[in-house]
Amino acid sequence: MSARHTLFPLVLALPLCVNAQDGNAPGGQYYIHGIYNPTIADVQKIDQRPTLLDTVVPERTITYTVQPVQARLPVKVDSIAPAKLSVSQANERLYKGFVKLGFGLYNTPLGELYYDQGRSKKDAYGIHLKHFSSAGGLQDVGPSDYSFNTVDAFYARMLRHHAIQIRGDYARRGVGYYGFRTEGFDTLGLEVPNPRQVYNDLGFTARVRSLYADSAALAHDVRLDARYYTNKTGSKETNIRFVAEAGKQVGSETYAGQLLIDNNAYTGLASDTVPSFRQNGTLVTLTPSVSTRGERYVVRVGAGITVDALTKTSFHVFPQAYLSYSLFDDILVPYIGVDGQRRRNSLRSITQENPWTEAAPALANTSLLYDLYGGLRGSLSSTLGFDVRVSYSGWKDRLLYVTEAFNSFGNQFTPVYDDMQVLDVSGDITYDAGHGIRAHARLDIFNYTMGDQAEPWNLPPYQLTLGGQYSLREKLIVKLDAVLMGKRKAFSPVWSSVQDTSPDRTEVVELNGFVDLHLGAEYRYTKRLSVFLQASNLSASRYERWYRYPVQRTLLIGGASYAF
Repeated sequence: MSARHTLFPLVLALPLCVNAQDGNAPGGQYYIHGIYNPTIADVQKIDQRPTLLDTVVPERTITYTVQPVQARLPVKVDSIAPAKLSVSQANERLYKGFVKLGFGLYNTPLGELYYDQGRSKKDAYGIHLKHFSSAGGLQDVGPSDYSFNTVDAFYARMLRHHAIQIRGDYARRGVGYYGFRTEGFDTLGLEVPNPRQVYNDLGFTARVRSLYADSAALAHDVRLDARYYTNKTGSKETNIRFVAEAGKQVGSETYAGQLLIDNNAYTGLASDTVPSFRQNGTLVTLTPSVSTRGERYVVRVGAGITVDALTKTSFHVFPQAYLSYSLFDDILVPYIGVDGQRRRNSLRSITQENPWTEAAPALANTSLLYDLYGGLRGSLSSTLGFDVRVSYSGWKDRLLYVTEAFNSFGNQFTPVYDDMQVLDVSGDITYDAGHGIRAHARLDIFNYTMGDQAEPWNLPPYQLTLGGQYSLREKLIVKLDAVLMGKRKAFSPVWSSVQDTSPDRTEVVELNGFVDLHLGAEYRYTKRLSVFLQASNLSASRYERWYRYPVQRTLLIGGASYAF
């Protein structure tokens, strides 16, 4: 036995002493004496060490063979249905000319002609002629015949980075002052008068605009308009407008501005016995703005700065701002804004709105001091969109119409100007289902607060417009439009006799509300030939848009059009 093995009995032969806790065993300590001699058996270990085994894998020769097997497939013949290819040209054929002819009730002829150059990359020119007239056919009022004639020609030239366009037009409009009752003349045995007014409108326009593909370039649009406007009694007006617009995009921001120079020379002549008067004035307006567009928002801030030199020189500044934010990928877009501007009232603008205005009206410009608005627009589905809006606007010298007091017929209107505030609550909805089905509707509810005038003469408290179109395979097209306007208040002097030169008193007249339905249908027999039918005022009501001026009852016009 080795020295390590003999050490164990000596160590283990030592006396063992066991201490007992006083609280656990009596007597204190215990001593155990004895000899412990353990024995360890010999161990035989197997000596195995890793050895290297070098094995060589023999190379096998691989051969490929082709088995001469033939597949037998049954022969079967199937019939293939003929296929029809729909091949369309890259550009559809354009016809240079288009003519439209029609005739309707109350001896109402209609004629229209278009002719242009066709498709070209360098230039374009064209002309448009139109005639529309009617014998009137209204009972118990003065002669109500009217006529409209227009001629419009243009030429455009495309350059590398610009487009140049010139346009000339002429319009002649004839109307009768038929807004008076004929019973008094029949009673007195007098001949019913036929007061008429004719307006001549001659215009020329030249325009140059940029066509840069790079949005960072300075885009610009310069336009010069010149118009000469006269009426039958001798009033005349020359208006020259110069408009220059420029804009440049820098990053996400766009800087823009507009310069307007509007000069108007007006000579009013009511008759040969009344002396003429002149009103000349120039409007100079500068409108700078800056806008930025993000992924969800649009912000635009600007101002309208105007110097008005009509009668006396005045200076005006109008705020202009807009903010919108997109929610849920443009499903809902709330927006707010403020707007304002100075507007010119001219002989042409007044008589186009109300052709039965007196021959030489006094002119005054109108200021939209502010228009605070806010709303929510969006889409309820892929086919249905909406826009709900509330606005509150303040006006200075807003244009209104009252019956002229120095005309015993009571068939002409005098412009009056008044300050007012207008609350407008509106809603607009559009529907486009594709396949030629479209519809839209708009409702406006107004509340007016007047300055000097007692009522907002001839302005409606509400107005509803409806429209729809249906196209059946582009062969049959049907359109329906409707206008619903609420009751309006009109101010008029009252004459006791047609021979009186001054009125006895004045009165406020309430004009009834009305519904005007318009239906149009067109059947395209071929791509070049079609027939149409139009019906206006389907309710056949003689409503009055202007006091004492009823409209024609149901007017039917039928005709055909042809492209060549």
